[in-house]
Order: sequence, then structure tokens, then C-alpha cells
Amino acid sequence: MIRLLVFIGGNILAIFLASRYIDGVTVASGWQGIIIVGLIFSVLNFLLKPILKLLLGPFILLTLGLLLIVINIGIIWATDVFSKQLTIQGITPLLLVTVLIGAINFITHLLFRK
Repeated sequence: MIRLLVFIGGNILAIFLASRYIDGVTVASGWQGIIIVGLIFSVLNFLLKPILKLLLGPFILLTLGLLLIVINIGIIWATDVFSKQLTIQGITPLLLVTVLIGAINFITHLLFRK
């Protein structure tokens, strides 16, 4: 349970950093909006990512894992679509947000292994 909360907190931190430092990424409603967007992203990440990885497993192997970046981009884009608070303007900010969230999730997973 604590791991789950840490990962959600990491996603909220990543959304905050993205909205603060990446041009073209805005989150409305201040901290409340950041928390809502982080929760929506976490739910989509926990529900969709395992399903997509299972369905696209052979293609992930063929692309040597590069398709995982496309899956992450899709989840962030879906968060943008489902959340009224998050606005990502263009493909470049979307790619930068993907890299930032991936880096923070990587660090979080390293620090809080089973």
C-alpha cells in the first residue's frame, strides 16, 4: 500500500515538474489540479499499461522496447484527453513530459524495490 502511494506521489511530482518547467504543458486549478491529474494518470497507468504491454508484447520485442515509449506517450495523451485540468500543446511537450515522467518513475522504482 505504501509503495502504491509513493508511486502516485512520484507521478504527482512529475506532473508538477512538467507543468513548471516544460513550455506547452499547463495544469489548471493549482495544486488541486495537479493532484487530480496525477491521480488520473496513475489510474490510467495502472490499468492500461499492463494490458497494452500484454497485447503488444511481440511488437515490443521486435522494436527492442521502443514501443514502450509509444505506450507511455499514449497514456499521457489519454490523461490529457480525460482531464480538463491538463493541457499539452504539441508533440514536443508530449515527448518531453514522457521522458520526465519515465525518469521519475525509474528513480522511484529504484528507490522502492520489493
